[in-house]
Amino acid sequence: MSNAPENTKSTLEVLRGSVEALLTVAGQKQNELADGIGLPKYAVSRRQSGRSPWSFDEADAIARHFGITTLTLLAGPEAACETYASNRESTVTQLIAVRKEAPATAETPTTTAAPVSTASPEPQSSEPAPAPVDDVTQLSAPAPCVLCQLPATTALEGFPQHVSADECAAAASAARPQESPPGPHRNQETETHREPVPTREQNESQRSLPSRNRRPARPRQERSDTKNAGVAFLRRNIDNALEQHSGDLEAAQRYLVRKAIPHAMELLDLTRRGGRYDVVAFPFLPDILMKPTKGKPDQIWEARPKWSRSWDSLPTGTHTVDELDINGAYLSALKTHLPLGELTHSEGPIDTIKLRRSGFHLVTPGEWRHEHLPNPLGARDEDGPLWIGEPTLRQLNRAASEKYGRLCAPPEIHESWTSGSTEHLLEYARAALAEVRAEAIANDDAVALEYVKAMYSKLVSTMGDSNFNRDLHRPDWVHIIRSAAFSNLWEKAFKADAAGLHVVGLRDTDGLHLIGDWRAARGAQGRLLFPEGRGLSELKLKNQRIITIGSEA
Repeated sequence: MSNAPENTKSTLEVLRGSVEALLTVAGQKQNELADGIGLPKYAVSRRQSGRSPWSFDEADAIARHFGITTLTLLAGPEAACETYASNRESTVTQLIAVRKEAPATAETPTTTAAPVSTASPEPQSSEPAPAPVDDVTQLSAPAPCVLCQLPATTALEGFPQHVSADECAAAASAARPQESPPGPHRNQETETHREPVPTREQNESQRSLPSRNRRPARPRQERSDTKNAGVAFLRRNIDNALEQHSGDLEAAQRYLVRKAIPHAMELLDLTRRGGRYDVVAFPFLPDILMKPTKGKPDQIWEARPKWSRSWDSLPTGTHTVDELDINGAYLSALKTHLPLGELTHSEGPIDTIKLRRSGFHLVTPGEWRHEHLPNPLGARDEDGPLWIGEPTLRQLNRAASEKYGRLCAPPEIHESWTSGSTEHLLEYARAALAEVRAEAIANDDAVALEYVKAMYSKLVSTMGDSNFNRDLHRPDWVHIIRSAAFSNLWEKAFKADAAGLHVVGLRDTDGLHLIGDWRAARGAQGRLLFPEGRGLSELKLKNQRIITIGSEA
């Protein structure tokens, strides 16, 4: 049989087809393959669905798992399956027949892999074959699938869901009104009558109640429900770790920290079910996000604060400097405007707030002349245009507004790379982590606290360009989340200055150094400006030092 059709496919498409076909012939599920090649169970599903790519090392591991060579695996489903069967002194037809005759035939899922040539062709079933998925249960009554919202009779990890994209497609096809087949009583006039596109008024009139009943209403995505599913997932992981390690807190904590990255990706998947946005996990990246060499950064300026106030601008005398720590700075920064898809280029000014876009901008910032406040751009030695992220741009525009006292001129935007954005992309995952963190603090649970900290910190550090996370490649998100954390710190410095406190320094992401009674400071509405504690909206005292300004003589 000719392999010409495979030549039109990419290497990844051929690899995915070979994997699906081999799973069918071998009678294996995706979780068995995951265990065999050392990947988390969810990772195989993501790679087979196209949400993340297979790596070369993983292709080698798949070939070893099935006992064939990597070149045979990449040659296509037919060559891979025939080699697999030949190594077992059998044929593909015989292996498939064994699967069909096995008592557990009803429990053995088949796949939608490319057809494999056999010695004696067998009739193919017209029913869509579900992809092998773990933790699938049968529902007593059909319920709306969380992916396509059409009736599903199976549930995955407790959520009504079709177990494969093909089942979703089959359900959608079944839900459409069926056209009558052509016959002797169907003439040309009937066909030409159906061709014109219906007008808007006709479409409105066709929206009748029976038509809506064919497609069940989409289940409402409540924030509390989605967040609670994430909270339950985190609690279950902590309980399982403690049980596996017989209550050894240190061993359980080490295990959970090692699992922080895959668990964080599972949490994102769980809290994104039924989401309105189709996230691009591996988008095209402009040159400004490309590193020129491995050890050098890209062109984005994150505005990391590293600022100390000149002592000449402080009042004379002896002062106590309180070094305050911002709690969960990166966790709070997950709530920021993140681009969803690929970044597109534009010239000149752009109103990203009105257009609901986010990205990066080449700007010439206004001059900063304030010794009592740090520059929102951070410690920058060079003048001239620079590329900044969305949080930094919005911070500069706020500083230039009347509300902030017009501290500087608004930045001049020369060009931009932006995409449609939302502030709620990671919100459910952030809310779940925040709740478990609060519980851990209340219960003095060091295991849960370190687990949550490792999850959000490692998620941010590896979602860009890391060998430890192959399921997400969004360096644009990393820059924007970090810039949001730095912007949040600058906001606290501005509020402290407006309340009459002296801002002495900013350090990295979470260090705010003040002179004055910050515990009693209140904002414009009379509320405490900086509540003390370990909560995300609170500050804690990390250190104190004494400084003397001027001569006492």
